[in-house]
Amino acid sequence: MAMAIAMKGSLNVSDRLMPLKHAVAGDSWGLKVPQSFQGCKRTRKRRCIVLVAAPAIEPIQQNILKRAVAKRAMELVKPGMVIGLGTGSTASMAIEELGKLVQQGKLKDVIGVGTNYQSRILARQFGVKTVDLNDVNRIDIAFDGADEVDSSMNVLKGGGAAHTMGKVVDTMTKSCVILVDQSKVVSELGLTFPVPVEVIPQAISPVLRQLVTLGGVPEIRNALRKDGPVITDLGNMVVDVSFPEGIKDPASLEQKINLIPGVVENGLLTGVATSVLVATQDGDDITVVELDEFVKSLRSVNEVHSET
Repeated sequence: MAMAIAMKGSLNVSDRLMPLKHAVAGDSWGLKVPQSFQGCKRTRKRRCIVLVAAPAIEPIQQNILKRAVAKRAMELVKPGMVIGLGTGSTASMAIEELGKLVQQGKLKDVIGVGTNYQSRILARQFGVKTVDLNDVNRIDIAFDGADEVDSSMNVLKGGGAAHTMGKVVDTMTKSCVILVDQSKVVSELGLTFPVPVEVIPQAISPVLRQLVTLGGVPEIRNALRKDGPVITDLGNMVVDVSFPEGIKDPASLEQKINLIPGVVENGLLTGVATSVLVATQDGDDITVVELDEFVKSLRSVNEVHSET
């Protein structure tokens, strides 16, 4: 099945991440939201944007792709390794696949370092020994998921509010492997997903104002199954920051956000990933390839499409 490529502007406006009418309900935070942001609404749908105009992936089919990349990742694991265990649905499948190999006796003496409660609990359920990050002096390989990744292996993550410890683990290893399906590969970060920022609760108001000066539209993330905001494993709050025009320089923005007093960490991960494995589908064929190979294939298809 041929795939047509649209490097930019391939979606309707309603499919893009739209800015919020107001960064936080009420004026008590002292925010001045730019006039152009008013009257708009954010959508948090994931779309396969700007790199490939492929048919939408059904949830069941997407899970098949996630499972494929999780299994492929296990080929990189050797006995005796200390493994960083990331968060998210794809990383969870990788933990499950790791557990299967341990239970089958195919991988011995491996140790997992979870990045949040979920990954630690899941690892134990599948028979993977876990330890605290402070109990190890190395991490041989780390697996993590992503909400978005661009062709330069810049990553946007943190939909599950566990990005702070995830980044600590990812930066400790010489082999940080990001696991995604093809819908997560974009030409520019931030057009669909906001940047999550973990903030000390006592500093929330000044941090929100500083995020606006960076061109962002911040919104405190509220919990779905309880009243009030989401609280991270570290006891902090999460602010989702929309950038309606996308993120032109992820490395610079990552640094600027982290320099704001009161910010613990944000969901941009630049210059850290050593490999990105992408699960792709072409008709009935499912393959897992490195990111650069996936991008090259898209460019090749685009050239053929342009000639026709």
